[in-house]
Amino acid sequence: MSMKNIFRDFFTFNKRERNGVFILLSIIAALVLYLNISSNFISQESVDFTKFDKEVKDFESSIEEKTEYSNYSEKQAIREEKLNGTEKKSESFDFNPNNLSEQNWKRLGLNEKQIKSIKKYESKGGKFKTKEDVKKMYCLSEEQYKTLEPFIQINSPAEIARTEGKSNSFFKEGKVETAIATNVPKVERLNVIELNSADSASLTTIKGIGAFYAKNIIKHRNALGGFVSKEQLLEIWKFDQEKLSAIEKYIDIDGSKIKKVNINTCEVADLKSPYIKWTVANAIVNYRKNHGKYKTVDEIKKTDLVDEETYRKIVPYLIAD
Repeated sequence: MSMKNIFRDFFTFNKRERNGVFILLSIIAALVLYLNISSNFISQESVDFTKFDKEVKDFESSIEEKTEYSNYSEKQAIREEKLNGTEKKSESFDFNPNNLSEQNWKRLGLNEKQIKSIKKYESKGGKFKTKEDVKKMYCLSEEQYKTLEPFIQINSPAEIARTEGKSNSFFKEGKVETAIATNVPKVERLNVIELNSADSASLTTIKGIGAFYAKNIIKHRNALGGFVSKEQLLEIWKFDQEKLSAIEKYIDIDGSKIKKVNINTCEVADLKSPYIKWTVANAIVNYRKNHGKYKTVDEIKKTDLVDEETYRKIVPYLIAD
């Protein structure tokens, strides 16, 4: 087939097709004409956005006011907390912490939460026998204790006995002696257990510590390399603050018995503990192999995986010899 025939077949129309094309073109022309002249006959109504813009501005202003009020309220609350809380230290006076009234604790600058914690300790039979016992209260900060310490007045066991019990005087070898009545409670003799060396038998002599807790205390101690603080007992399953408060006066910690790992000679397995995962241990060892021996323990923070919290936990167990 020639090119001429192909062209003719595609571009030659019969009468019916020509009529259809004519009608289609007429419709298109009419639409174009309508769109061009309609604007002259139909009035365009302008939309006034003034009211909408005003509402938007009012909404934004209300948001800013609420934010400013919220910031003011927060600052005001902080100021009130400072006035009513721990920072209110306008009074200093000698006091005995045993059975001290809530009002007097407030006068000394303690807040409601701290007072509640102390009263809970007393309700369970807790007594302050020395100033150090006050210092051990976890609800008090070190700064607060330093402020209170000069004013703490705790009677000795003998003085307590003389004031609480009935006494009579008699002569003995030319001296006046005081006899304390037998109804005066005897001073408790504490059998203190050192956690880093105690065996199961020793631990079970502590009231409230049975075979279950003794086994888990030793297991956790061996995993850590020894206890640094009594609060680490709280990491043991089912061992809560109430139990710690009950046994705290019966336990002690000897820091010299802690097992330390030399980060310049150890392998990954030597470092693994409840505080050091395999990835952290591996990072510490690899850094030493790539950069040489550590000069100090704090250089392990140069690894990507030892953050400040992890370092605080593991530093008592490491040396860099």
